[in-house]
Amino acid sequence: MKRKLILASILLSLLTSRSTILWSQESEKISPSVQLQYFKDNDQNSLLKTTLTFSRNRMANPLKGMRITFYAVGEKKTKLSEVVTDEKGVAVYKLKHESDFLSDKNGLWPFTSEFTGNDTIDPGKSELLIRDVSLNMTLNGTDSTKTIVLNLKKKEKGNEVPASGETVIVYVPRMFSLLPIGEATLDESGSASVEFPSDLPGDKEGNITIIARIDDHPEFGTVEKKTILKWGSPSSYSIPAGHRALWTKTPPKWMIYTLSILLLGVWGHYLFAIIGLIRIKRISRKNKKVEPKELFIK
Repeated sequence: MKRKLILASILLSLLTSRSTILWSQESEKISPSVQLQYFKDNDQNSLLKTTLTFSRNRMANPLKGMRITFYAVGEKKTKLSEVVTDEKGVAVYKLKHESDFLSDKNGLWPFTSEFTGNDTIDPGKSELLIRDVSLNMTLNGTDSTKTIVLNLKKKEKGNEVPASGETVIVYVPRMFSLLPIGEATLDESGSASVEFPSDLPGDKEGNITIIARIDDHPEFGTVEKKTILKWGSPSSYSIPAGHRALWTKTPPKWMIYTLSILLLGVWGHYLFAIIGLIRIKRISRKNKKVEPKELFIK
């Protein structure tokens, strides 16, 4: 009887430990974040972009090498493509055929991207409803005044109508980011104008890129129109000989002096410590050679 109780307790402990291990493994599964975005570029190309990440230590970490499935969802669900995420956790699909653009009863394009998950990552999906828009940019310029005229039309029930009340921002590219130079709210006809600054530097011939964009709109996605004109001030970015800067091969003198002083201080401390160790070793050898005097007590 006692042996049966011992065997039962062992089995119960094994089952408990097994269930604990399984529960801990399940609880450690990653819960991903799936973000689906729509882009329409200057060449009228439509792109679906899915970003797959997970949160750790309050930071978004990409999940690379994961298979994302894109769907067009109208009256029926149609598989568009499977794309593997890159090092940034991004998968991009370029919409190609008319069959990719299935519309619902409101004339919207419903898209879905799905991640099926695996042993360590939970599944996830993201949905998006897009209305097709057409963004046009007309540039009118004289020697004194340069104007950018914007027009936006959206499709409703198969017809193009003005997209009034929307905001379009105009940018010019700078070294590290886009510089906003104007913001326009479209009127009832879906049009607005922005005055272009006359003092913006361009390249050595005065060429400058002008970008009109609607960023991450909940219904239109991101839509962009851009062109290049000689509306900038001619600028020369050639570096003169002997010029010292952080971005040149020859660093500035103040940096060389500062680094030299810091390195001299560090190596000086090392040298001081080595000299101290040598002196301690010599003093200890001298103390060993000194024989203690014998004291005779009469």
